Amino acid sequence: MGQDLKAENLAISIPNKGCDKKCPYCISRITGYITANADLMLRNAKKVLNVARTADVTSVLFTGKGEPTLNMEMLLQLAYIFRDYPLELQTNGIKLLSKPDVYVGELFDSGFDTIAVSIDSREQLETSTRLFNTIARLDMVARITLNVTDLLGDLTFKEVISYCQLHDIRQLTIRKVVAPQHVASDMEPVRWIQEHAPESLYTDFMKEVKWHIADAPLLRVLGDGMKVYELDKQLSFVHSDYCIQEQDKGTNVRSLVWLEDGHLYTSWLESAILF
Repeated sequence: MGQDLKAENLAISIPNKGCDKKCPYCISRITGYITANADLMLRNAKKVLNVARTADVTSVLFTGKGEPTLNMEMLLQLAYIFRDYPLELQTNGIKLLSKPDVYVGELFDSGFDTIAVSIDSREQLETSTRLFNTIARLDMVARITLNVTDLLGDLTFKEVISYCQLHDIRQLTIRKVVAPQHVASDMEPVRWIQEHAPESLYTDFMKEVKWHIADAPLLRVLGDGMKVYELDKQLSFVHSDYCIQEQDKGTNVRSLVWLEDGHLYTSWLESAILF
C-alpha cells in the first residue's frame, strides 16, 4: 500500500438496496453492480478508518451504487464509526423528503454535516424546498448538485442561484453528465446521455455560468484542479466537467473508495483494490 498514499477524502459506497429515482443517465447502470458484503464491510471498518487517518483524509462521503438512504441502518452504523470526520451524504433526496424532520434529524444526530442533493429538473428543485428548509433549520450545510441535461428545460443558472439564496443553501455544484470512458456506446444510459446531454447543451449552459463567475472571488483550488468561487457571502460554487474518478495520480488520489463488497480501492475501478 505504501506509506506515502494520500487522499483528499474517503468515499463509502453503502450496500445497494435499490434506487427510488431511476435516472435515465444512471452511471451505476453503465458501470455495473458488485455483490454487497455487509459483514466484510463491518469486519474491515477499523482497518479502513486507520488507512484514512494515515492517508490524511479530511472528510468522509457516503454515496452508493443505489440510493444510500434506502439502507439507512447501514448508513447510520458506518457513520457512527467515522463520526470524528466531517460527514457528507450524497442523495437524490426522495426518501428524506418523505419525512424530512425524522430522517434529516437522524442524520444530524449521527454526525452528518453536509447533505448534497442531486437535482436534474425544475420540478425536483421546487418539490425539494421542504427538505432544504429542514437542513437549514438544523444548521447543516446543504449542497445542490445540478446535473446538466435537457431535463432542466428552461431553468437558468441565475434562477438556481436565487433559489439557493432564498433557502440558505451554502454550496452549489454544476455537473456535466458524461458516460465513463471505454464503455459500450449502445448501452441505453449511454445513448440517453449522448442524446439528452450533448456537449453543446453543457457549453451553452456554461456560457451563463462563466458570466456569473467572471468577477467572482476565487476561494480555493481543489486537489483535482476544480476551482471554488464565491457567488455571494454565503454561497460557494464549483463546476465539474468530468465527475467520474477512474484513475489517480500515483500516490495522491482524490478519494479512497470503500465499495460495498467490503474492499478498499483507490478509485471506482475494481482493479484498483488495496485490500
